[in-house]
Amino acid sequence: MNSGSSPSTSPERDQACRLLSDWIRKGSIPHESGDWNHCSALTRELVWTCLRHKGALDAWIEHLSNRAPSHHLLPFLWIGLSQLLLLDGIPDHAAVHETIEAAKRAGIPPPQIGFANALFRRCTREHDILLQWLNEQSPEKRYSHPQVMVERWKKSFGKESALEILRWNQERSFTYARLTTRGKQLKAELGLPSEATTYPDRPDFYQLPRGFSPSELPDFDQGAWYIQDPSTAMPPEFMHVESGEAVLDACAAPGGKTAILAEQSDHVLACDPNPKRCERLQENLDRLGHVAVEVRAIELAGLTVSHPEAFDAILLDVPCSNTGVYQRRPDAKWNFRRKMLTELVQLQYHLLTSAVPLLKPGGRLVYSTCSIEEEETTRQVQNWLSQHPDFRLEKERLLLPGEKNCDGAYAARLIKKSD
Repeated sequence: MNSGSSPSTSPERDQACRLLSDWIRKGSIPHESGDWNHCSALTRELVWTCLRHKGALDAWIEHLSNRAPSHHLLPFLWIGLSQLLLLDGIPDHAAVHETIEAAKRAGIPPPQIGFANALFRRCTREHDILLQWLNEQSPEKRYSHPQVMVERWKKSFGKESALEILRWNQERSFTYARLTTRGKQLKAELGLPSEATTYPDRPDFYQLPRGFSPSELPDFDQGAWYIQDPSTAMPPEFMHVESGEAVLDACAAPGGKTAILAEQSDHVLACDPNPKRCERLQENLDRLGHVAVEVRAIELAGLTVSHPEAFDAILLDVPCSNTGVYQRRPDAKWNFRRKMLTELVQLQYHLLTSAVPLLKPGGRLVYSTCSIEEEETTRQVQNWLSQHPDFRLEKERLLLPGEKNCDGAYAARLIKKSD
């Protein structure tokens, strides 16, 4: 049984179950909920654990019962089993009692309450047996990924590499903070917690200790730090921006890559078609002190008339399937559909084509994505280049999840030929 002290009755499990219920019924993304910033650390941990291990949790529920639970009860079963089988520090009796009480407060009917209680009690008796049983199941159950992803990655990267990706995705993600130019001026790194470690390949990135709030970083509110994974630095690095160059960040929100570009040039235009995302982008840039960056809520095609051949370098960080960031976004892996992938590939191709009239001859177009699917990465670029002979591929890189202890990503630098 897990060790630790019993928590007092609190709304934490109620909040977690509401967020999971909204995700099941409406596809609502938990961390984009208006309530997320007000959730406790335990609530967030419960939600992310359930989404990360959904495949295993569903397999255990099917193994322990002879009927499928209602979708109203499902979040409570996930929460209960997560505490009993996956999380440390919560005594079994507290996990069962608190989860059952939360289900009662949510109006779950008595027969379903009895069903959940019996399932939890059996789980406490068969704890080690259930863990061993899971280890003997197929990879999609053991590592909680849709079967389509497991098969795709085996085909693309080989069995061993695919299993490495699956294992990496199931680990809790670390938070990384990048020391900005302003942070260096403020000497903000002098106040880092002792447990923070420098990321090997990028000395401006620091891995924060678990449980440490980024807002506690020295001079955070003054723009000394930006929270982003080290993989996000690869596309701006591919840009090779020089001071004074005109730069377009064409899919800019929330602004991590824009901020890096703004440290290299005073002539950056940051665009995103979603006005709400632009508001967040502007807030982030304001905190970092990048007042020279122009932010516009506009479709990329809308710039072609006002800015023909205006930019020396364009970053096109396209919407994608997010398959490189499943460790950080475990909810995204359950949304993958072949039809969705086809639609995204078409959109990415359209955005690439829309960027062409905006780039100066001899200019650089960096196409990037946090997907690792070849349709969105290498194959996409090759297909596009075959139809655009006025461009050439100068450099590309695919970073698999966990390869450098960071998220997966892809970037390609395309050069517009000069006549």
